[in-house]
Amino acid sequence: MNQQTIENEKRILARITKELEPLKKQETEAKRLWTLGYKKYLSAVKQLNDRRKKKLTNDPEDKNGVINKKVTKLWETTDGWDERSEELTKIRDAARAAMEAQRQKIIDQEKSLEKLLHEYQIQSQQIDGIVEKIFMLNEGVVSALENMDKFLSTEVYPRIHEKGTQKTIENSSLTKRLVIMTNSINIMDVAKVQEAKILIDAFFEKINPSRNVESQSGTVKMLSNLVKELLDVKIRVKAGPNLSKFLGMEIDEVEFPELRQAQKLLASATNYSRSGLYVRLFTRPDKDSSWTPVRQS
Repeated sequence: MNQQTIENEKRILARITKELEPLKKQETEAKRLWTLGYKKYLSAVKQLNDRRKKKLTNDPEDKNGVINKKVTKLWETTDGWDERSEELTKIRDAARAAMEAQRQKIIDQEKSLEKLLHEYQIQSQQIDGIVEKIFMLNEGVVSALENMDKFLSTEVYPRIHEKGTQKTIENSSLTKRLVIMTNSINIMDVAKVQEAKILIDAFFEKINPSRNVESQSGTVKMLSNLVKELLDVKIRVKAGPNLSKFLGMEIDEVEFPELRQAQKLLASATNYSRSGLYVRLFTRPDKDSSWTPVRQS
């Protein structure tokens, strides 16, 4: 239910209330005409009686055939009154019946509108309650998050080393665990990466890719495959497992001077930066059970 439904019901009530007015006028006019006609009837009867008392003729036509218009009109008024009274009474009664039916329609519409207004009021109160509840809960959530962020920043995050990536804290009963974690990103010196790539390309030219691979030593083939996966023509160098593997290898500087120099350049070009700290919560019923993650906002 919405406000538009209420407005539609109000318009219906206004319309049927307005339709009552012409019925009232119809009844009032019938009563007016009946009263006027009855007065004329009584006046005509009185005049005819007065003429009779004065021994004046009440015949519409005298013995010579002359029409007495006044007497004729008086007799027409009295003779036609019964039919006229019956006609006006029917019009009045019909108007009254229509008015009663219209009033009942108005009463029914008023009850329907009153019911809708009551239901709409209850609905509005419910919605207002929901909105207020959500705003109140949101304020609680925001306040709780602000308090938690403040506590984490002052009491929890400082416990992880500046260069650390993770730290675990547990309560004395070993049933609750707090893991401090960090997001890190790789920042690479583009100039050093480009210089390393030139040296790696020189290595490939030196081993001559057109030669038969079977004739190459196992070390050369391994290094060749590794640096091929390491290199990304579009992005220069891929930072990932292959890069870590390449940097961790012991490369003979005499046998592979280009790769050794490239290794040094990539090692000095790579810098890990911590972008943000967060926590994960875990719980378990006892120290011998498995940890279960705790839902967090």
